[in-house]
Amino acid sequence: MATKAKKKVRKKKNSLLMIAVSFAIFLILSVIGGYFALLYAGDRMIAENEQKLKDLKAEPTVIYDKNGEEMTSLIREKNRHYKPINEMPKVLIDAFLTVEDQRFYEHKGIDMIRIGGAIVNDIKKGSLAEGGSTITQQLARTVFLTMDQTFWRKTKEMSIAIGLERRYSKDQILEMYLNRVYLGEGEFGVEDAANFYLGKSVSDPKFNAADAATLAAIPKSPTYYSPFNYPDRAKERRDTILRLMMEEGILTQEQKEQAQAQPLPTEPTETAGASLKKGYRAFFDQMVDEAEARYGVTEEELYRGGWEVYTTFDPKIQDAMVDQYANAKNFPKDGAKRGVESAMIVVDAKNGGIAGMVGGRNYAAKGFNYATDMQRQPGSSFKPLAVYAPAIDSDSRWESNSSLSNKKQSFNGYEPRNYNNKYSDSVSMNRALIDSLNVPAVWLLNEIGVSTGIDYLKKFGIELAPEDRNLAIALGGLSKGTSPLKMAQAYTAFVNGGVMSEAHSISKITNKSVGVERVYEVKQTEVLKPQSAWEVHSMLERAVQEGTGKAARISGRHVAGKTGTTQSIVGGSDVNKDAWFVGYTPEYVGAVWMGFDPEDKQHLMRQGSSLTAQMFSKVLAEGLKGVKSTDFVRPGGVQEEQKQEETQPPLQLAADMTLDNGKLKAVLSWIGGAPEYTYDVYRVLPNGERQLIASGMKETVFVDVLDTTTPYKYVVVPRNADGEEEAPSNVAEISTTQLENLLNAGEDAGNYEGDNSVPPEEGNGNSEEDQPSDNGNGNGENSGQGGNPSNGQGQGNPGNQGNPSNPVDPSLPPPDIANPGAGQSTTPSQGIELPPPPPDQDSQNPGVNGTNG
Repeated sequence: MATKAKKKVRKKKNSLLMIAVSFAIFLILSVIGGYFALLYAGDRMIAENEQKLKDLKAEPTVIYDKNGEEMTSLIREKNRHYKPINEMPKVLIDAFLTVEDQRFYEHKGIDMIRIGGAIVNDIKKGSLAEGGSTITQQLARTVFLTMDQTFWRKTKEMSIAIGLERRYSKDQILEMYLNRVYLGEGEFGVEDAANFYLGKSVSDPKFNAADAATLAAIPKSPTYYSPFNYPDRAKERRDTILRLMMEEGILTQEQKEQAQAQPLPTEPTETAGASLKKGYRAFFDQMVDEAEARYGVTEEELYRGGWEVYTTFDPKIQDAMVDQYANAKNFPKDGAKRGVESAMIVVDAKNGGIAGMVGGRNYAAKGFNYATDMQRQPGSSFKPLAVYAPAIDSDSRWESNSSLSNKKQSFNGYEPRNYNNKYSDSVSMNRALIDSLNVPAVWLLNEIGVSTGIDYLKKFGIELAPEDRNLAIALGGLSKGTSPLKMAQAYTAFVNGGVMSEAHSISKITNKSVGVERVYEVKQTEVLKPQSAWEVHSMLERAVQEGTGKAARISGRHVAGKTGTTQSIVGGSDVNKDAWFVGYTPEYVGAVWMGFDPEDKQHLMRQGSSLTAQMFSKVLAEGLKGVKSTDFVRPGGVQEEQKQEETQPPLQLAADMTLDNGKLKAVLSWIGGAPEYTYDVYRVLPNGERQLIASGMKETVFVDVLDTTTPYKYVVVPRNADGEEEAPSNVAEISTTQLENLLNAGEDAGNYEGDNSVPPEEGNGNSEEDQPSDNGNGNGENSGQGGNPSNGQGQGNPGNQGNPSNPVDPSLPPPDIANPGAGQSTTPSQGIELPPPPPDQDSQNPGVNGTNG
């Protein structure tokens, strides 16, 4: 029995051994077979596409506008200058080998040591940051393969690389690579790139190590390491390559230091890339970025040709922007060294497609885009998003005719102020938005709770910093800010029945030669109930018809929107830091911003959102020529409610004195009138008699030029459509102290060349409507954030506290965000002085003294 058992065990072991041996032989044969399969596949692909190694020719990539018309094409049929390797300097070859493939002359197309190192680094970083590709693999990928990032693509890449190494010499492979490597801006090959970036040939006797390292720094990420667009990044990578070349013994320490001290090129010496119409570059750059971020198609692949990109671009809108931005009269006065910056973006009101954009008045290719990258405080244009829409949508108690508190009050130490310091027991929500009053907005946010406002802002696509959890957000007082793109995108919800559409620039991208077609899937988010969206929209339409947004009106078209301004951090109370208008027609939503970047004492903007509103009006009026005018469409199922007729509040008149070119002027402004009113303006003489100085006025600002120092009082009498007198305004007078200060201050008291035909928009104090009083008591929350072209952000400090000799000029669009006033802290926190955080974020009811809700 024991013998039989041993035989069975032995037989079983022999069987297992045979299986193991067979499996090992199978694996060996599989590896060998796989290797030869790779060789065969690589050789076959090279044989079928060998012409690609000799000629980069491809169908050009064509970019289409929204109408299917060609916007531009990226034509690169072949290298303009093919440079043989024996005409390339050794320092250039060494620079590329040092950074791209140090063992190029040692491996057979695949560097297993480098791949292993890349895998280890990826494991350490927890990402796929390292590629491990050799120069031969890079050549295989760029010439033969499509964009798909898959295992099989990598396998094909390796098989082609092995085939290339068997078919060509190392120098031939290196020559082909250096003539085909993508170096940004549509430049392929080192010779073309050297002429574009450096203004010289690689065979120029003056071509040196610094030049070689500058070019070798680009391929890793042509946009990120562009010496023109991101010189700091480009220099850091160039200097790293020079250090590596020294460590490899290619350069001496002295040569390395000399090369690192050499400046980078600062501007292109010739035109490259796409042939674009003037003013189209910002949109083009946005489209290129979106192609890679959303569809995985890199700039290099676009320039290599064969793609068709269908965009949302509307040339009529863009051309209108270009025309209006070329007119200096559309902007505030220039500062001592530079003009006011500005950006604008227009998106399709229904689907969010970007129709056009201006990234800055002097936008540079691939540079900082003020329309998309900027972060600045939006002022009162934020009120519909942070306060009014959340209130109406979250609680049935609130609607457009709801009564809001308009009393001057403190919210846990935070005291917002209305424009002209005019207050009342209450005001309707409608009137508060139309006249852009600050106190009602802050009071309402306190009622619904700051957390409610923040939750809705997230839905609108606007993320706030933790330090923004306070009532200042009611007036656009943010620690960082937001961009025109974000604001325009958010406002699409008011046109679309509460559904916000994601902004995008590409509707479809295809490449027939490789069988790729990718179509944009519209991304929409329901932010508000349809009834709520229509309610806010109706108020925004009235804000343009009769309120602070009058300058945005377009003859024969329906327009809705909201202005916004923030006060200067270095100038007086008559200076604005930011000016906004965000509005829409039934076809398009637009956002416009203006401001100095950075702002300083030599660069102060004394005009405000009247100009941004006018820019919106001019661009949309011109861009929509030939498009039939339509009305806004009420969302399905939404009924127009019969609401109690809004009581027309009495006029609130403010009178301030200014000194302009040696002449005393009384600047009168008033709010509260009905759209159909006309106005008669009277001086009230010392004996009480009224003296008519203007009649039948439609505007709500009047400047009385004085020929005497008599401190007149004033009153305004409105007349209805039938010419009948309505209740007169309050009697406003100029204080004698203010007059004396002006006379003492002389010309320095306030020279302003503004447009007094535009009604005052809003106040200051934290938003456009609330100006600080003459004693300097502003409100406590100014953001000193001023955009920086390098990163879109900046930090500022609280500005002046107000000066009786520099009075508020009510003819100016008042700012939303005011400087800290007397008796308040002027220590900035993240560039902004904010009110204290609310003790209980869930509290809906303010206490006796008011709390932050």
